[in-house]
Amino acid sequence: MRTLQVAQLQAALIAAGGLIIESEPLLTELDTAIGDGDHGISMRAGFSALREALGNNQYEDIYALMRDAGLTLVKTMGGASGVIFGTLFIAGYEGVRGRRDMDADALIAFFEAGAASIAKRGRTEPGDKTMLDALLPAVEAMRQQRLETDDAGLVLQAAYAGALQGVENTKAMISRKGRSKNFREKTLGLPDPGAISLSLIFKGMSDSVNGL
Repeated sequence: MRTLQVAQLQAALIAAGGLIIESEPLLTELDTAIGDGDHGISMRAGFSALREALGNNQYEDIYALMRDAGLTLVKTMGGASGVIFGTLFIAGYEGVRGRRDMDADALIAFFEAGAASIAKRGRTEPGDKTMLDALLPAVEAMRQQRLETDDAGLVLQAAYAGALQGVENTKAMISRKGRSKNFREKTLGLPDPGAISLSLIFKGMSDSVNGL
């Protein structure tokens, strides 16, 4: 598909929320090992609220959809995670104001804006062992896929593959941000929970729009 309609994106975000909720035990287990143990609980709370909010509304454009998604996460997750994951959807929404569909280029630009804003807000950079280490490879994979096709669904599928590689890469990193930075070398060999959450968001969205 060359473009994703607002209703498709709404369904994709709802699907991503379901996957996050299902994965709460895994996220909690990982964050307990190298953090304060609340990441899975916070993600479940935020994406449960997101599913409810999006499921009870119809949207005229993608801007309104992403605004509600992002602000819901900020309000219900709280703390740094709420701001970071909310920013994923809020940072690029001005670029889709009034649009009822997103082509591959708009999709890439949207998540590029999210990555740039998250890096700035979180004062983080590649290699810090955060969700950014999955988001940046996801965006790069989208760019590479765009060189071969303008199919937005395939570009989103590539984002998931890139995010998965990013998750794998975090295993070789020592955490330098958040509560997990206190664990230092003990974080080696384990993936970053935030990076896994980011990959799950892309998986849920990709599977939804591609009918998987």
